[in-house]
Amino acid sequence: MKTLLAAIVFVGLAVLLLGVNIFFFHRPFPDGEISTNPEMRKRGIKCAKQEELEMLARQKKKKVCDGNYSDACATCGLYNKE
Repeated sequence: MKTLLAAIVFVGLAVLLLGVNIFFFHRPFPDGEISTNPEMRKRGIKCAKQEELEMLARQKKKKVCDGNYSDACATCGLYNKE
């Protein structure tokens, strides 16, 4: 029982000390979102979703499939019907 009580007090104290800036000084929580964090934008870091969309846009500009493939290839999103 003493160990459980000591653990609860220790965890409570750790949460309180880690949240001092947020609880008492009302500073905003650090922004960890890659797409909205100005420091990450400045360093050129992009989220995986944005990088994938840019890569797909570059691939669609190039003619990746020439139409000599099966109908299953037409569903990949890179097939250009012209």
